[in-house]
Amino acid sequence: MNVRIRRTKLPALLVLAGLATTALGFGWFAAADMRVHAYRSAPACDTAAARGPGTHCVRHEPGRVTAKAVHAGAGPAADNPEATHTVTVAREAAPTRSYKVGAAFYADVEIGAAVDLMIFRGRVASVAYQGHRADNPNRSSLAVLLGVALLVGLGSTLTSHGLSWSRLGPSAARFAAIGAVAAVLAFFAGFGLIWSSLPPALLLGLPALAWLITIAAFTAVTWND
Repeated sequence: MNVRIRRTKLPALLVLAGLATTALGFGWFAAADMRVHAYRSAPACDTAAARGPGTHCVRHEPGRVTAKAVHAGAGPAADNPEATHTVTVAREAAPTRSYKVGAAFYADVEIGAAVDLMIFRGRVASVAYQGHRADNPNRSSLAVLLGVALLVGLGSTLTSHGLSWSRLGPSAARFAAIGAVAAVLAFFAGFGLIWSSLPPALLLGLPALAWLITIAAFTAVTWND
């Protein structure tokens, strides 16, 4: 009887652990989005709104394009779907560095052109040129997204395993695949959403709904009576 009770409780514990792990991942994602939102809603440093105590503001700094390059890799382009476009920008008070830009930005800007750098909390957050704008994702945000993806992947594995409660063995590889697929989807979806202009409710609601649908599909595939 005790063995049967433990076997009954274990799937429930797996589901609870999976839900808690996934919720932690979503919470971490929400915190990262709040930092991005802080930049987007911050006032310009030369306005009255920026003069309050403790207010973070966006400072504009001129830069000049010194080089352009197209690299093989991820990213859309008109002629080569594998192309990534970068422009190298020189600044007066900081080292020269390259920024990833869109194909239209790359096509319009010329070497020697003046661009507008938006500085927030000591780092370049965006590069703009004649109506074009390229956000410069924070490396710490990318690290957070990787952590979020790992948590969502682990949570998906635990949840789907607890719901289907298949025997270990050949099915273990399937649950590992579920976690890997969920982690990859979470990373790329999070990267796109965190730099979108969606309201906070949709920013968390849509991924949560997508996760529930995905888990339901995973559970149906791995179900083992």
